[in-house]
Amino acid sequence: MKRKKTSHFYIFGKKPVEEQLMRNPDNVMRVFVSNTMAKYENDFKELKAYAKDHKIPVNPVTKAKIEEYVGDVNDQGVIALLKQADYVDFDKWFDQLDTESNPCVLVLDHIEDTHNFGAILRSAAALGVAGVIVSKDRQAPINGTVYKTSAGALIHVPVVRVSNINQAISKLKEARFWVTAIDMDEHAKKPLSLWNHTFDTATVLVVGSEGKGVSEKVRDNADFIVSIPMEHTIESLNVSVAAAIAMYEWKRQQQ
Repeated sequence: MKRKKTSHFYIFGKKPVEEQLMRNPDNVMRVFVSNTMAKYENDFKELKAYAKDHKIPVNPVTKAKIEEYVGDVNDQGVIALLKQADYVDFDKWFDQLDTESNPCVLVLDHIEDTHNFGAILRSAAALGVAGVIVSKDRQAPINGTVYKTSAGALIHVPVVRVSNINQAISKLKEARFWVTAIDMDEHAKKPLSLWNHTFDTATVLVVGSEGKGVSEKVRDNADFIVSIPMEHTIESLNVSVAAAIAMYEWKRQQQ
């Protein structure tokens, strides 16, 4: 499956770097390990072995140099320089999509926070989502924070970047997908509790941005508008939590 190229960038943290070396070593240009990690040499033996097997340089550097590359983050003393972000072409992905198995596709309507993006990808991978569609504009990019927060999920779930998410949704509808938007807007058309909604066909789940929710055009293109019932005076959930609940309910109904 062809991947679209973007500029080089760093990922950080022992597990994300190990996952990348194990699953997609061709995308790794170089690994940097802080020389302050020398006393934890045994912890990095496996990582270095993966890199050596694929002839990927592992360079010892100062902690200051690592901070120069990735900033003040919890890097765990190891970072890797990647060739490109793992975006997938929509048409290539769509052609390989098994619509007969009633898959779930997640559409992110302009999620701008990288931590939310990473957390959503982690849940999507864990719950067997067939792909996550994102917009080229007003969308958090795939970067080191997304890799770290997603805990390696980018290796397992395709992230499909498109110019117009509404057009992508329409194409999925033509392939007999039914579209369910998760929207907490009290004025949303035909609101329905998630607990009363049935997922028995190929499904598109849409979650909206942190501040504005699902956009009007996307909401109008949805077959169902669904809300997540909540207790007490809580008015909304973090978007990554709402997405995880919706995906879990889809997955539960497939069992």
